[in-house]
Amino acid sequence: MKKADFKYYGLLVIAMFFWGLSWPLAQIMVGQATPFQVGFFRFLIASLLYIIILFCTNFKIIKTYTWKSVRDFTILGLLGIFGYGFLFLTAMQFTTSSQGAAIAGIQPSLIAIASFLIFGEKLYPKWKYFGILLSFLGVLTIIGIQSFIDFNKNHLIGNFIVFIAFLFWCGYTLYGKKIMQKYTSLETTTWSSFTGMLMFGAAALIENRWSQLLNVPASFWLNILILGVFTTVVGFFLYFYVINKIGAVRSGVFINLVPVFGTLLSIIILSQEITWTLWIGLVLISGGILIINYPKDFSYKEQHKEQMILD
Repeated sequence: MKKADFKYYGLLVIAMFFWGLSWPLAQIMVGQATPFQVGFFRFLIASLLYIIILFCTNFKIIKTYTWKSVRDFTILGLLGIFGYGFLFLTAMQFTTSSQGAAIAGIQPSLIAIASFLIFGEKLYPKWKYFGILLSFLGVLTIIGIQSFIDFNKNHLIGNFIVFIAFLFWCGYTLYGKKIMQKYTSLETTTWSSFTGMLMFGAAALIENRWSQLLNVPASFWLNILILGVFTTVVGFFLYFYVINKIGAVRSGVFINLVPVFGTLLSIIILSQEITWTLWIGLVLISGGILIINYPKDFSYKEQHKEQMILD
């Protein structure tokens, strides 16, 4: 490990912090506006920034797009921006952000399973499948065991919605992997965010509850700005910048910090009570992620030998 790598690890921690911050902020905002409104303004800001950056780096790029490109970006926007975003925000109306953030750690396991079923991709070495088992045990601990100890119907519904949301994100990741064989990660993220934003906007227009925004506090717009700029744009660029510097294998391991930050920030910002089952579930899920992403060697050869299961 080079000393220079530590600065890249620091950037990754910052990116994971912003992604974890989205959980408590989302819970605050869905109490002030509808999920459609929150999603629309978040991705309106993000899409505008993405488009500016995209055209500054390659002004003529739009000439290469076809109707098939539009279809692909629209599918991505439906799955990963509108579909996932709506379910994520809706879940925050039922469950706590700390429980939702912990369950979010199931993402790598879902992607690994789907990659095997759809593309025939296998984890190497085989002992990494133990990580998938640990992750699912963690989710069952949070969703199942706690429900029997201290039954809360709303939490149960919300946690289930979070799980469904990550099935949508899994679809976005796998379809995006196919699309990024032709387009860059910046193009894919830009136009999926843009099409998803249009879907959120259309849904908000049909919902027609804009008058509700007249009563939101100033902090609502500050939180929207944080989600749109830092969580969605800055976090993305930091993550992919570091991937280009130290590789996807070492960078992907840091995804483990998202549920940790999400849970801790929910405790700090929202003063949420954390049950012992949540801590156990978080440890199991985090351990599962580490096992799935742990490489035998960080060498160039090993990085290209193993399948990358995180987007």
